[in-house]
Amino acid sequence: MTCTATLAVVGLAGSVTAQASNGIEDLPPNEIVEKAADVTKRADSLRLKGRTTSGPDEAWIDLALNEQGECKGTIGPRENVSAEIIKVGDAAYAKGDETFWKELDVGSADVNLLADHWLKLSAQSEGFDELAELCDADHLLKGIPDHAAPGLTKGKIHDVDDQPAIPVVRKDGGVTTRMDVATEGEPYILSLSETGGDDPVDLVMSDYNKPVNAKPPPAEEVLEIEERFR
Repeated sequence: MTCTATLAVVGLAGSVTAQASNGIEDLPPNEIVEKAADVTKRADSLRLKGRTTSGPDEAWIDLALNEQGECKGTIGPRENVSAEIIKVGDAAYAKGDETFWKELDVGSADVNLLADHWLKLSAQSEGFDELAELCDADHLLKGIPDHAAPGLTKGKIHDVDDQPAIPVVRKDGGVTTRMDVATEGEPYILSLSETGGDDPVDLVMSDYNKPVNAKPPPAEEVLEIEERFR
């Protein structure tokens, strides 16, 4: 899987000059995929926003993450129900409201305890490994296809979060996969989606190589009570 966000450019003194095309739109679809995957996998950090699934589990994410395994953002079981997430080193922190914890079937007494507080998870905590994988840019980007599949076609240039992109699409039975690749600057992947299959994905990818700035929350705001939730 592999998820993202909006990059707004404001002209303070007049118009904004567009960048020159990187030429990716002139390549055959298979070469677009290969080049975009190569450039994207070499990124030090990025932001993922959208929906991803694995089997019965669905996650809505908005995370800035880097190749050091640090991340900062939100994650939840469905849209508009999420917790703030920070991961630094061998510790992760989560802060959700009452709705979030109730969605996870936490008992009412524990909901009152956890709501709007940071919960610290160590590397030995249940679920830590899954969160660590989700926060690791290297791990997620390895899953991006880097070779041409049969039946690839490219579409017309359009905007993805105000950046021009060329779509490359593959239809295989009832499953449609799509990759939108930037046509200005580096040919990064700007969005990935899969529909019609067992594990739908719809992610926007942005903020390549920007600092994540993940820091632990203040110690006085952290609850270290994970033993009771194992």
